[in-house]
Amino acid sequence: MTRTEHIALKGTREGLILYLDPEADFSVLMDELKKLLDDSDQFLLGANVRCYGGEKEYTPAQQEELISCLSKYSLAFNGWLTSAEVYSSARKTPSVQEVEPPRVLEEGMVEGPSLFVERTLRSGASIQYDGHVIVVGDVNPGAEIVATGNIVVIGSLKGVAHAGATGDRTSTVIAYHLAPTQLRIADLVTRSPEDELEWRGPECARIKGDRLIVEGIQLNGLRGKKI
Repeated sequence: MTRTEHIALKGTREGLILYLDPEADFSVLMDELKKLLDDSDQFLLGANVRCYGGEKEYTPAQQEELISCLSKYSLAFNGWLTSAEVYSSARKTPSVQEVEPPRVLEEGMVEGPSLFVERTLRSGASIQYDGHVIVVGDVNPGAEIVATGNIVVIGSLKGVAHAGATGDRTSTVIAYHLAPTQLRIADLVTRSPEDELEWRGPECARIKGDRLIVEGIQLNGLRGKKI
């Protein structure tokens, strides 16, 4: 994935996906897009581009400007994506011949593709990933992480976190300081209580039964509490 502060361009089997920060000014988006495309390799030429701007609705004039900009770089605009399409898993079920014997993992071990982000996510930053996301840094208010797997933040999580975005209720959200503006796992969502701002140490959010709970991580195990 290639990104600037407010846009990101990701390659998929169906072509390219252009992510646009819905909070950024349109002129800023266009300036960053032109610079990103100027710096991109020639392999982008002729590719189809689908765009995603969250809940933001762009005017016909803005959409025409966007399409015109893409065409100047020999990129074909191929429509807008919905949130459901962006967060849906791109994985395909393997055929019977491709199925490998299941691995036996020790308790607490989880496999799968993972994205490591070694920086602080500032307001307006957005990460969507088909797998687990590990951030070495803080997630500031106004930033968001959406993952189909687990989310781990080695720092303060004060933005939006959505783990198990395709419905996996076994996913978890772990942070050294867990104080998100919105916390979601699969179809359950909650917010941090406004009267609990003090740091309580590393915590893990998970679904138990039909409740989203937060557990403090201690050397002797986990202590649970409902939120």
